[in-house]
Amino acid sequence: MTSVQAPGLAVATAGATVEAGQSLEVAVRFVTDHPGEVSGGHVELVRHGAVAHLERNWMGAGATVSSRRSAVLDRVELGPAGPLVAGQPLVRRVTLAVPAGEATVEGYLVQQAYAIRAGLRTPDGRDAEASTAVRVTSRAADRSWVTGTAAVVEDADVATVGIEGVSSRRLSGGVLVPGTVTVTPRRAGRARGVRVELVLAEQVPARLPQMPLEEDRARTTVVATVAAAGPVDLHPGRVLRLPFTLRAPLPLPAPSISTPEFTLRWLLRAVVDRPLRPDPTAALELWAATAP
Repeated sequence: MTSVQAPGLAVATAGATVEAGQSLEVAVRFVTDHPGEVSGGHVELVRHGAVAHLERNWMGAGATVSSRRSAVLDRVELGPAGPLVAGQPLVRRVTLAVPAGEATVEGYLVQQAYAIRAGLRTPDGRDAEASTAVRVTSRAADRSWVTGTAAVVEDADVATVGIEGVSSRRLSGGVLVPGTVTVTPRRAGRARGVRVELVLAEQVPARLPQMPLEEDRARTTVVATVAAAGPVDLHPGRVLRLPFTLRAPLPLPAPSISTPEFTLRWLLRAVVDRPLRPDPTAALELWAATAP
């Protein structure tokens, strides 16, 4: 059970995590040293979010503008209750609905957090408020089309790089992701190494036509990495097959999700690290869920 105390008031949930599309049981507990009664109140599920946009002025200079917003996703009104007995707790229990499509996000451009907020009113003005954070997980059902384990190959000038043998495209926090990186050199050279990265790719579209100076903004963040090979010599005709096993972080900072305001994708990326030269890469999209 999790709770945050305010003077005389506490909000508690059966757990700190709830899946989008499910209900959440909430208990509001009020204790006062003054006899009286509760004239009413409310319990609500609130989403707080921030999305970073790229905005240019008329001279062409760019700046980051953070769009912050909050929304009440569900609310239950509490009726009168009383009389209050000094030192004796008053407990009210309600059920809140968590809408489908919601998810906690801890990205670079996008953040979303959720809280249960409660308030009680008394006739003498001794009102009380309290809140507790809750993490919303998602099965990312709208991205379930990301399936199959076929090899993904990208052709670069120096080598063709591929990813194959990935047992599943579904990604969950803490799981092991095994596979094989293939490197087919086209020109002789040397690489400092070959690595595999788990990447969170964020895309924030411009809010057009409301904000005519905005541009689309994108950001990729490497959240986990593993070396598939150390320094290697690249010889045309000699194919390198490099097995790897990468562990996803627990919990994942976000699921795969697409909304009108942003899109979050997860990529498994193989990188051939060359000194002072462009790095040949290959990327395979994964389907990431934060709910079981």
